[in-house]
Amino acid sequence: MWSADPPEKRLLAELADIAGRHQELASRLARHAELCAYPNIAGALGALAAGQAEHARTLDALLSERHVWSKLPRPTGAEGSSNWQRVSGDLALLLDLSREVNLQALHWEGIDQAFAARLRTIAREEDRSLGELRELALKCDPQAFD
Repeated sequence: MWSADPPEKRLLAELADIAGRHQELASRLARHAELCAYPNIAGALGALAAGQAEHARTLDALLSERHVWSKLPRPTGAEGSSNWQRVSGDLALLLDLSREVNLQALHWEGIDQAFAARLRTIAREEDRSLGELRELALKCDPQAFD
């Protein structure tokens, strides 16, 4: 059986939390896609939800290789009454997760380069998702120019 030393245990615990939060974001994005009356924005949110769900599954697989399980997604509080408020909240969560995955990849570089490379792949995909979600937030902003 594989056992981790204390720094790896801490990193794995953090990664388990990150994985649960990815699932939380995937659920939020899917819910927000359903609430959105604009088909192009709803479709883009749905695609982003699918990408975040895939990231959660990838993180689950990485964790299970080390006999660690993802934390459950947190309960969702108030998400906003407009598309702009909801998407802005999603953007803030994705920004936090992207930063945390990048930090995880950096920390794992000295421990397990293959593991770090898999995290960097997620981080690169999240960077693209951030740009897409920023554009969607601007499209939803009632003060944005058409």
